[in-house]
Amino acid sequence: MSLLASTVRAMTDARTRRKARKKRRDKQRARKRSADAEPPRDDPRRNPPNLGDPWTLLVFASMQVQAAKPDPMAKYRSHQPDPLDFDYLITRFVNDPTPEVAFFVALFAELLDGELQLRCRDALNGYSGQLVPWVAALRDVDGYRAVRLTHVLGDFDQILIGARLRDGQEATCAVLIDHLDDFEITDAAFFVGAIDEVVGGESDPDVTAADMSLADARAWIEYGLKQNFILRDTATWPGCRPLVQWLVGHLPEGGDIHQPSTWEPDATKALLEEFFASTAGAVFDSRDHRYLLRELVESGTADPWRWSAARVGRVLESPLSEGDHPLKVLLDVPDILRVFIPFAHEQSGIREGLTAQALAALDWRDVDRRSA
Repeated sequence: MSLLASTVRAMTDARTRRKARKKRRDKQRARKRSADAEPPRDDPRRNPPNLGDPWTLLVFASMQVQAAKPDPMAKYRSHQPDPLDFDYLITRFVNDPTPEVAFFVALFAELLDGELQLRCRDALNGYSGQLVPWVAALRDVDGYRAVRLTHVLGDFDQILIGARLRDGQEATCAVLIDHLDDFEITDAAFFVGAIDEVVGGESDPDVTAADMSLADARAWIEYGLKQNFILRDTATWPGCRPLVQWLVGHLPEGGDIHQPSTWEPDATKALLEEFFASTAGAVFDSRDHRYLLRELVESGTADPWRWSAARVGRVLESPLSEGDHPLKVLLDVPDILRVFIPFAHEQSGIREGLTAQALAALDWRDVDRRSA
């Protein structure tokens, strides 16, 4: 190849390389201008994702948070799903802050606690995109009404809390408190809809509804959350526990905790005297049976007048060994309750259907015991 040809070829190659470098620079500048410009209307950075009903998503997030907590009963469960790796999620969000991940990090920032919550909030502080309005305003949730549903037999209370997000989306939180188990929360759930609709739909004739202060509702539920709960999972409990804690944390403080109803010793003594003076009770009028019945009426809710099938079952399952009762007297527990419960329910005006249920529990346990 001649010197001229070589020179021309070299100049051509140099121009080609310069054009290629310029083209790459132009593309980089164009990408930068595009990133700095306001996103178009259909860009997710301008319109952050709305992934579904707010309260349903909050329940989902709550279940993920609860599943990641240490579970002392794990070895007794047949199936344990792998919990969400929050550390990975936060790291991914910091490195690649997409709107979808930001959505869930914002939910978890409300429901987590401790270091993970702080990391979520720090990551969100560095996020330049927009959040869905209701997600951005979660701390403005408004718990505006509390209602207590009470069963006539006193086994449980259900506390309803009406809550509203800033965009007007409403839900009702229902927390079931079992008085047979030391004020334990045995179930809780969230229902999409106003609390008025939930209360209006209550049709159980044995349940009464009464408004309670928001501060008292918070005190009751927080007290229940502190109790040791037994392995008693439902479809939503304890999965929605973090969401319940979050909601009640936004209610007013200073309420009164639940005070169980107590019978004065003289009132209990008078009731038992009346029973043993009756025709049905006279059969058991002995010192040992009096001592036994007094211990029985102090069980469960400690209300001598009201006996549910559940309370009867708990009594029959308990050893009653602390009272050091003679065996022949302990064997009379089903029989003495079989006559005392109708007597007590008649005195307190409990309907016959509930009395029949309590007696059926006695009969079922008696059959089960004889067949064992």
